[in-house]
Amino acid sequence: MARKRQTILLLSDRPALLGEHLDILYPGRVRKLNITSEKFSLRLLREFKHVITMVCSHENLSRLNYKSVTAYAAGGGQVMSCLFEYASNRGLQFSKTHVGDRVSPAMIIEVENDITRGYSVGDRVGWFGTVSGAADNLYSNQMLQRQVTGVNETEEVSILATSNINGGTVMLEEKVGKGRIVALDLLSPNRPFYNSPGGTNKFLFLGNLVNGAVRYGRHYPKRLSYDEFVEAMKALADEHSALSIQPEGPCSDGRDMWSLNIGDESNPTVYLGAAVHGWEWENSYGLLRLAEVLSGNPKIEGMNTSRLHFKIMPVQNPWGFDHFTRQNARGVDLNRNFDSGWNKLKDDQDVPLPWDFSYKGSRPASERETQVIQGIIDRLAPRCVIDFHTADYVLLHPYKGNLERIESIQQAIRRRLKNRYICQRPYGGPYQQVNMDRVYESKGPQPFLIDYAARRGVPMAFLIEMSGNRDDVHGLVMDTDTVVEICLAAIKECLRPD
Repeated sequence: MARKRQTILLLSDRPALLGEHLDILYPGRVRKLNITSEKFSLRLLREFKHVITMVCSHENLSRLNYKSVTAYAAGGGQVMSCLFEYASNRGLQFSKTHVGDRVSPAMIIEVENDITRGYSVGDRVGWFGTVSGAADNLYSNQMLQRQVTGVNETEEVSILATSNINGGTVMLEEKVGKGRIVALDLLSPNRPFYNSPGGTNKFLFLGNLVNGAVRYGRHYPKRLSYDEFVEAMKALADEHSALSIQPEGPCSDGRDMWSLNIGDESNPTVYLGAAVHGWEWENSYGLLRLAEVLSGNPKIEGMNTSRLHFKIMPVQNPWGFDHFTRQNARGVDLNRNFDSGWNKLKDDQDVPLPWDFSYKGSRPASERETQVIQGIIDRLAPRCVIDFHTADYVLLHPYKGNLERIESIQQAIRRRLKNRYICQRPYGGPYQQVNMDRVYESKGPQPFLIDYAARRGVPMAFLIEMSGNRDDVHGLVMDTDTVVEICLAAIKECLRPD
């Protein structure tokens, strides 16, 4: 096997601090050079497509030859630097702000371009670290953020993001000759701990620089209630003539369940759902974003998506979505309530009761939500069903169906997600690329949504688990991007002839 060419050079006095995660994100492509013990030249820099600089100690600042870095950029190189060395070499004021209990530091996006892709002007991105270096939710009274002040914007220099603490610059872009330098506070955010508002997106802007990591993802500034989410669905349908919203019937608390619909029902249907476990809420926003993407571009990636009919139900468990619970309003785990192998599912509780983790209900399809979803599958006989969950990255096969085509989708997902994002496996687990490498095979019919779909003849039904259940919206760009990519891989397979 041919050795991968190293295309990224990390210059740092503590290369292991960043290099560990760069090796996960870009395996085999990163060379790490310790500026305290190794010298470098412009000739060496020109061997790489991207250069990253990180000076952690002021004592080592002089060891970074920033003139060579600037000359590399002028020749067309792409550089990402931490604010400290950039400010020192541009005569700017560097500051480090400790905020105590006052407010969680964030960067406010000021410019939309390829580096900030996924965000809109005015969006806030949590961006801070802790004095201890521990997970930020444990030491929220010791937060810090770095900024540069006194930046004058010119045709060459643009402020991409400012601090909500003092208005200082947290990220900027300087065009240098044929290339550019992006200066960003990479030192403050800690390791991208699971559920870390300050560090989840630490490598997102770097990823945009290196390989355009964000393709379809979008930030949503607020975690909505179910009623607010339905209003967002209606507003989106009002914006796009190709998109309609339909009530599907009442859920366990009496409110209507709603779906977004694209295309003619006479075409093969793709059914996409999320949040059947209410606390697994992030993927709902991914499906909302998918509806926007498909409505705005039916020829996306050269596909003729008008040959399909899409029924998208972003929230399959409204009460659980509102109350951050796994179960519905009657304490039933909806994904143990479908009419497929229900009688064979053993209760592992001393006394099975509502609100148990996997309480399956009093009978198959006892719950309104289950009945609504089963009714849609019975009526439309979809070609493909995807049920989005959150736990860890894995694809779950149903007990039967066209496993060869599901495998083809899984391989396409793997290709799409490669070298895009990094995350920590919950809860406190190892770091990994966001991927869909693992597959769980069903050992027989289970009372799952996908197994009911398979029982009713859906050839391509599968369940997706992704990292989630976070406290707030800070991880949504990565999550929405991943959901859209997964769905597009499935759509492409659905359009392939049988």
